[in-house]
Amino acid sequence: MPLDIQILGKGVYTPREAARLVGTSHMQVLRWTRGSGPTEPLFDAYYQALSDEVTEISFLDLIEVRVVSAMRKANISLQSIRFAISYAQEKLGVERPLASRSFKTDGSEILMDALENDGELISLSKARPGQKVFRKIVQQSLNDLEYENGIAARWRPRNHTQVVLDPNRHFGDPILDEYGISTAMLCREMQQFGDAAYLSRIYEIPKNAILKAVDFERSLDEANG
Repeated sequence: MPLDIQILGKGVYTPREAARLVGTSHMQVLRWTRGSGPTEPLFDAYYQALSDEVTEISFLDLIEVRVVSAMRKANISLQSIRFAISYAQEKLGVERPLASRSFKTDGSEILMDALENDGELISLSKARPGQKVFRKIVQQSLNDLEYENGIAARWRPRNHTQVVLDPNRHFGDPILDEYGISTAMLCREMQQFGDAAYLSRIYEIPKNAILKAVDFERSLDEANG
């Protein structure tokens, strides 16, 4: 992807990178953001407007993929998700509802409405307690986000407080917030040298911060293992 003013501050993730971050497959990321055959994408990925050949997604796309992934793991159909997005756009008046603070507040109600219109509520409710389940899905997907003007601006992965994904920094790659260093790079360096004290001296950051970066990267591998 060429460097262009249109990508600055938007974040850039390949389908494989996005899949690893949210715990799904890269084929699902492509299917949800680019469509598959006659099936339209669930939402318009930001970079699709720049080129039909571009498969990378933006930070807001990543957050929406994360919410979709959580819904699918809860056995919510793509038809219901598609309806929920459309309904939320109409009800909330925002272009990217799954990445909005409003969806965090009203998402469980919107999902319930989507399932009712999809005719799946009865079968789903036999095994799951309805509204409480949907609220949990939405909250788990959006509670570790920071918002600006009602839209997701940063993602601070839960249980990894020193790590942040910020589209205005390093194109949205996970970094140590205080030091601005890629967690993936530190993990690779740790694999190569096997000495956190050495890396602490080289990068002039605390040894604990390096271990936190490695812990985050390993947690992604374990979640996708």
